[in-house]
Amino acid sequence: MAAVLKKRALAEYSQTIQEEPPKPAKKLRLVKKLTLGNSAIVYIGLLEKSKSSNDALQVLVRIADCLKFEEEDIPDVIKKLSEYFQYEVVSTVRAKILALFADISKEQGADIPSITEELISLLKKEESHKVLAQGVSALLKIGRLQPDNQGLHQKIVQVAIQRLKDTSHLVKCTSLELIGDLLPVGATVETSPGSIMRLVGDYTHSDEGRVRSAAFRAMMTLHGRGLTLDPSVYSEACLALKDDYEIVRQEALRLVWVLGRTYPENIIVLPSSDEEVRLVDDAFGKLCNMINDLSMNVRTLAAEKLGSMTLVSPKFLHQTLDKKLMSNMRKKRSAHERAWESITSGEWASGKNWSDDAPREVIDADSVSLMGSGSCGAFVHGLEDEFLEVRYASVESVCQLSLDNPQFAHMSLDFLVDMFNDEIEDVRIKAIDSLTRISRHIVLREDQLETILGALKDFSMDVREGLHKMLASCRLSSKNCLQMCVESLLENLKKYPMDRRSTWHCLQKIGQSHPELTLPLVPELLAIHPFFDTPEPDVEDPAYVCILILVFNAAQQSPTMLQLFEEHTLKHYSYLRDTMPTLVPALKLLGSSRPADPAPLSTGSAQYLSAILARIETAPSSCVRRELMEACRHDLSRLATIDRAIPGALQFSALYISSQLLMMDILSNKLWSNPSALASQQGNVVKNCISQLLSQCLKLQHLYVGLNTEDLSCVKQFKLKALALQLVYIVRGSNFSALALCEHFLETVEDTQRYLSEHEVQPEVFTSALFKELGLLEDTKPGPVARCLLPLLQVSTPAPLPHTNIEIRSSMAVISEPTGDLETALKFTAGLVLGVHCDALLHNIQDISTLRIKVKYPDQQTHLLVPRPTDLRPLEPPDHRLLTTVLLSHHVWTEACIVEVSLALDVARAESGLAGRKVLSSGSVRSDDPWVLDLCRPVKVLVSPKPIKRGI
Repeated sequence: MAAVLKKRALAEYSQTIQEEPPKPAKKLRLVKKLTLGNSAIVYIGLLEKSKSSNDALQVLVRIADCLKFEEEDIPDVIKKLSEYFQYEVVSTVRAKILALFADISKEQGADIPSITEELISLLKKEESHKVLAQGVSALLKIGRLQPDNQGLHQKIVQVAIQRLKDTSHLVKCTSLELIGDLLPVGATVETSPGSIMRLVGDYTHSDEGRVRSAAFRAMMTLHGRGLTLDPSVYSEACLALKDDYEIVRQEALRLVWVLGRTYPENIIVLPSSDEEVRLVDDAFGKLCNMINDLSMNVRTLAAEKLGSMTLVSPKFLHQTLDKKLMSNMRKKRSAHERAWESITSGEWASGKNWSDDAPREVIDADSVSLMGSGSCGAFVHGLEDEFLEVRYASVESVCQLSLDNPQFAHMSLDFLVDMFNDEIEDVRIKAIDSLTRISRHIVLREDQLETILGALKDFSMDVREGLHKMLASCRLSSKNCLQMCVESLLENLKKYPMDRRSTWHCLQKIGQSHPELTLPLVPELLAIHPFFDTPEPDVEDPAYVCILILVFNAAQQSPTMLQLFEEHTLKHYSYLRDTMPTLVPALKLLGSSRPADPAPLSTGSAQYLSAILARIETAPSSCVRRELMEACRHDLSRLATIDRAIPGALQFSALYISSQLLMMDILSNKLWSNPSALASQQGNVVKNCISQLLSQCLKLQHLYVGLNTEDLSCVKQFKLKALALQLVYIVRGSNFSALALCEHFLETVEDTQRYLSEHEVQPEVFTSALFKELGLLEDTKPGPVARCLLPLLQVSTPAPLPHTNIEIRSSMAVISEPTGDLETALKFTAGLVLGVHCDALLHNIQDISTLRIKVKYPDQQTHLLVPRPTDLRPLEPPDHRLLTTVLLSHHVWTEACIVEVSLALDVARAESGLAGRKVLSSGSVRSDDPWVLDLCRPVKVLVSPKPIKRGI
């Protein structure tokens, strides 16, 4: 047995094995196959296997939900759906198939003319009203996909004209909508567009209210597309204003409004008399009558349309504010008018004779037409309506008509002032805004001002600040008005200290526009006594600051006022001029030691910036260029703090030069490309420098607005170079995964290349070489990409600096509240929430959705809070105001500590860098997160969380 095993083993070891030559490696070709689970083509086969109409409907719904077809499959899909449509009995399923035709037409590569022909052929033998209406709606959607295909539109409109004879209101309404949207204006189908307009007009007399409304709407749509309405339609539209259905009256009202604006000078004859009036005046009267309609929607629409009829005659316009009281179809005078007539006539009723005080005339009720009242009291009724929508629209229309009519603005002043007491805040704000817009035409009297100032007690900050803007823009009639206004503002400031800045701006404008009224009040406002010295007021008192702002701005227009100032007033002027330069103007005060304000530097700064940049570009050597760049960076940073005209351009240039210097420092140090040196302590210095460089690139791209194509292309190419440097460092000097970073780098390369090609910008030397090398690269993994980038970075030279652009503005934020007062700690129960009011002005923010409230706690946790969209109030574009409440919460502390609150931009999503962001376990982010760009310095808030008090 042992001999047999030995023989077998020797036989196995003695076999000769001949090695074959190695076969060449196969190259795999990856073909992206269609995912059947996500394609609607799978369900088409299931449709034919459906056992019931309910199952077929479910399949059609799923096809609509995952609508995705290959271009070559669309004809087969249409054919199968058409075949199933012909033998399907249930109308709901057939209607769903026609709806799918419209959805499939939106797919790329769909043959829309053939789909339209198939759809029209299916509708020829159809009798179901539901299916016909859905088919016409599908034709409408298909026609909108090709707005310039006149031939297709002619076929579709012809089908709609034939379906107008249908008995169903749904088919008629859909057909009228199709005619209005797709009728070729200027081309002919079977009849001219004018004939079709008359055909549509015939359906305004239909028995069905929805059809009448659709006919009027189609006429309006055709008019908007260029097919002018005939003035003869006006009488029919006026009759439709009395229709029983609200939707018909709304469309007729719009039609009357359009005709009044299209043919304002046409003369029409009133039906009840031979009097001739302009069409715009009669249309204005018709709209005024609709203010008394039973429907709130009709009244609101009428009130909205009145504001745009600016061509109406003044006599009709003024009647809208003259409310006539009617009793038994006769004008009824008010109590004041009757008393005044009795006194002036000297005649009194004795009471001895019957009917001694009978009316002088008796009017027959049948002879009076309610339409004859015309526009009398229309706005009075609108402003007194029970629905806020009508009152809101009436206030807006009164404002629009008053902008170009000073007499009407003067007449409407009392009515707008009365709206300040409306129960709805939006209506009050609208009235305040309207009065602000027409302020150039009006002068406020004492009785009107008293009502206005009473609204300052409103709890809403929007109402109070709106009143401040309104008072700043209006003219006051007397000295007493000004004194009453100042006293009310100061009293209101005690109740609402958060209105401090708004009140200051208000008094600044009041002082500038009323110097002659302020002059006699100066001794009283500043407490100047002719014989005695009065105590010096506290310059930190907000009320005293308000008075000084008023007086100093008035003194700019009245040099006589300067002689009344005392010594401490001059000192306070110097203090306020330095602390509030935008609120306190420059005055030439005698005896003041304050130096004169320097002249503006904007022109000289721009010339200096252009000269220094040109000098850097023409530097004879790299050493001289570097020295010039370092000096320029320091000078521009300093100049940006002095020149208030173009600080954005100066800061942008200084930051770009600083980034260039940092890039030169990193590349000149050979450690960044040496793997063994990067692992040492010096490697951390390189890492920090690269992080700082990327942060500066993000600031250049996101913290400045007004960049032109050259500036943005320079920033994008410089950022691309910085990302390349970071990728090489991560691959060669660390063991971290660079997959996400490499993907982000390649996306940035693609974005930069697309931007340069779209704007026809010649790429820089490094960028051009980078595009060329990456185009030849087959493997896009981090290793090969880094090996491709390394020689390009080693031989790269500094990029040219962008030219001077004085239109650049920097994004910034100014926090007014919290003020940073650390004397009193804000106490709250630990674990609960403390609300801190925040008021800030945001300047030049590109994307407001990236705004975040940055809260840094004493334990170095940093939270980013997203403000609500309703907390952002738009100002002059692109500025905003942030009014919100910052929510703070923490555990128990042994003592009160400081929490830093600031505003920042979170650009991680815009930069596709969410994969690289590190979020801590507590939900906070790192304090040095490169994706978070600060807009201002943090404001310190003293907070003291207290332990929970437990009961006995």
